Amino acid sequence: MEFLPWRTVDLDGAFRVTAPESISEEVIQEVSNAVTFRFRGDLSEVRLEILLTPPWGWEECFLPCEQEDPPAVLLCRLISRSTGRRIVIPLEPDGLGLWFAETSYTAMLDGEEIRTEALLVRTREPDARMDGFGCRRGQILGRSKIHTIRFTGRSRSSEPLFHLRWETFPSGSSHQLFRILPGDPPTIELNSAVSSPLRRLLMSRSRRRNGGALLRDALFTNICATVWPVLVSTVLHQLEEIISGDPVAAPEEAIEELGTWQKRLLAPFAAGLAGVDLEPHAALPQLAIELKRPGGFTALMFRLPSLIQQETRLVRLAEAMAEGAHLPLDSEPADSPSGITPETRIEVA
Repeated sequence: MEFLPWRTVDLDGAFRVTAPESISEEVIQEVSNAVTFRFRGDLSEVRLEILLTPPWGWEECFLPCEQEDPPAVLLCRLISRSTGRRIVIPLEPDGLGLWFAETSYTAMLDGEEIRTEALLVRTREPDARMDGFGCRRGQILGRSKIHTIRFTGRSRSSEPLFHLRWETFPSGSSHQLFRILPGDPPTIELNSAVSSPLRRLLMSRSRRRNGGALLRDALFTNICATVWPVLVSTVLHQLEEIISGDPVAAPEEAIEELGTWQKRLLAPFAAGLAGVDLEPHAALPQLAIELKRPGGFTALMFRLPSLIQQETRLVRLAEAMAEGAHLPLDSEPADSPSGITPETRIEVA
């Protein structure tokens, strides 16, 4: 914990939030203290269990005369990074040193991400204050590190191509609308400091082809024009590194080295980039062939902007990005070899 002029305690060692009804629990590699709970579709009533065992001597944060019965409450605070909701849950002692709470959480969207932390809070002021102790009512005397939890009802086969969430940007980036963070899959963060009307517009789920929906799609079209070239070029670069590491490998073998979300991301552009009349899943090995040629990566990158900027393709990418759909797996052929069909969707969380 940071240095403070009163006694504090680190609650992180034995703080844990679990979802007993989840079918699997997976660590999120790109974020510290983060986990994904996977469910069988329904996220309307997610049961959470919150466990905390305060470290020995935590009562010493209070005045000596208070330590036998500290005026304290232990809380768990939940903050949704996706919707901004805040929930504070009191923890109850079991008499054996364990503090516990059980609650139901309604996930507003698939892939919702929440930040959780444990807090030790003073509930009343002492009769006489003493230097070196936090004595104000409501003062935080202990806390854990922030733990990140993500809920999803998707199967592994429909993992998102990238995550989309709201975040507070640092002061130097306060005028930036969005940014891209590396990861597997990557994360696109939208600036939560934008004006309320703009935020409501970006979060609109309307499918009507007028008013707010058109403005929303126009904004996402602008974002797409930057985001998609970065995502596609990153995956092409990873494929180039795979080929460089094993130049004699068959193109199909090189493609199989990519992750599922990477193959799904490349599939809609594969035929156009490689200049072939093939279904998207069949065109992927052609990209490996192109990358084996001298200057292959540069040649593909020169073709990419015109493909992404095709009006029908860009609008569909923007609509899918705004509405939260998903691309078919590379084993699912699309109807058109040169473009994204109406059934092709892109999933974001």
